[in-house]
Amino acid sequence: MRVGQSCLLVLSLAFSALLHAGSHEQKAEEFLKLVKADRLVVPVYAQVQQMFAQGFAQAGGQEADAAVLEHYQARANGELDKQVSWPQIKPQLVTLYTQKFTEQELTELLAFYRSPLGDKVLNLMPALTQQSAELTQARIEQAVPAINKLMDEMTAKLQKGKDKS
Repeated sequence: MRVGQSCLLVLSLAFSALLHAGSHEQKAEEFLKLVKADRLVVPVYAQVQQMFAQGFAQAGGQEADAAVLEHYQARANGELDKQVSWPQIKPQLVTLYTQKFTEQELTELLAFYRSPLGDKVLNLMPALTQQSAELTQARIEQAVPAINKLMDEMTAKLQKGKDKS
């Protein structure tokens, strides 16, 4: 009877550990679903489509050649599907999130993002990220002339040093 009880105890502990691990992964999956992580790659597809459209235009593609563009865009989508589609990256993202966040932290994140403020953050974050990038880009563009001037000065100074040699 003792051997049977010991085996039952070991099996119970192992099953409990499996349930706990599953719960951690389930919370990571739930979090990724809540934050719409499956949409992360949509801009990548759009960028590749735009890249092909620009290449098509630069190569002199005409309206009559539109089928060629569509063919290659579809093939590019197929290649992206193999590498970055949600079924391809979801397991790796779940692993990433379970490595970086404890089960308790994921529980807290889920609670936050389900709250009115968390929902507001989720809804505003894409626009805020875009506007922040635009603001930063505009500021960088303002700095470019001064940076180019410094680069020219450095190049001139280095060239002057070589002329003396």
